[in-house]
Amino acid sequence: MAMVSGEVPEVGSLCEGPESRVPAYKAKDGGLAEKFLAGGLDPEPCASKIEESLTLYEDFWGFENCERIEAWINETVLRNSLGGFDGQSTVDATALRTKYFFGHGYTYGHGCRGTEKLLHLGAVDPIPLWVRDFVIKPLEDRGIVEPGWIDSVVMNDYRTGSSIVAHVDPPQLFARPILTLTFFGTARLVFGASFDAARRTPPVYSQTLTRGSVLLLDGYAANRVTHGIRPEDLLSPRRVSIVLRHVVGAQPESELKEVVSVPKATQSPWWALVQLTQGLWRDSDSSSDRVYWVHDMVVMVMDSRYSDGAVRNPAVPGAPWTSAWPLLAVGDGLSWNDALLDCGASSSYRLHWRRPRGSGRSKDFTGSVWLRAANLSVPDVASCVPWRDPGALLAGL
Repeated sequence: MAMVSGEVPEVGSLCEGPESRVPAYKAKDGGLAEKFLAGGLDPEPCASKIEESLTLYEDFWGFENCERIEAWINETVLRNSLGGFDGQSTVDATALRTKYFFGHGYTYGHGCRGTEKLLHLGAVDPIPLWVRDFVIKPLEDRGIVEPGWIDSVVMNDYRTGSSIVAHVDPPQLFARPILTLTFFGTARLVFGASFDAARRTPPVYSQTLTRGSVLLLDGYAANRVTHGIRPEDLLSPRRVSIVLRHVVGAQPESELKEVVSVPKATQSPWWALVQLTQGLWRDSDSSSDRVYWVHDMVVMVMDSRYSDGAVRNPAVPGAPWTSAWPLLAVGDGLSWNDALLDCGASSSYRLHWRRPRGSGRSKDFTGSVWLRAANLSVPDVASCVPWRDPGALLAGL
């Protein structure tokens, strides 16, 4: 197994232009799905072959980037709790685990093995901008994948007692390598093990995945032997994996007619900015107690001075929510309450708003900066959001 050490450098702004890249990682076996399908599973898996076809970046993200990505993961959980996803197949939840599909969805499970297929476009939500900015871009910058190569993202949120059944990622759908990123906790990925109650077949090989690691599965490990995580292999109360892949399977022609389910607004230049602003923000000014919640095309403003340091349900007396404003498309940009979003100074972590002051030649601008409010917990924030229908909210203003 190849091990590569070193922390990922600080990520940049979403508004940056394309940069030159180092040569991209190439699959060792050429990425031919037909070859994988013809080979089948090895009846006697070989530990050395598994080890040789794994590449581990043990501490790729480092503490600070892990904290940032985990804050975004929690916000994704919150967004789901508020009904914030459009794709009918974006989320698949059970008692102990929740799966989030972005970019491309597909059929999976015991009844689909060997016949998995892609879902129609629009069945799952597009890849969030925070994933592109804070997860995919650093991997591209390091030359681990080619720019634009990753087009399928699955986020798995696992709790104690859950498992990932033994499987091979469908080679007719996904190119190699498969990238697995680990956050919040630690787990063992086991190869060639049985999942029966008696555990009659022990793992041929086991790979520990620590928080902040990136594992690449290619060749033999990806195609000739199953991999999974049994309940006893989950070594922390919570582990979130982000699986990154490149789709090679064709979209079924009979399903392509359903592309109309993709919102037309995604074709507009400002739609990426709408995605950028979604979620919870706070003023960068330490003397301000304002918190902003952006959902779809609505900005809600909360003054936390009325919550005694805890975010409470606004349905009760003394509700902290003070106002709501529409988020407006202005040319190729966005505006709220007469303030314009400064794209050049904004990113997934910081929004810079500019408001005109004065008029004529003396006209200048005053600005305010919002920072991603990662320090508020998901349960607290969820309890303070009293609405799910932005249109109905604005109609009442």
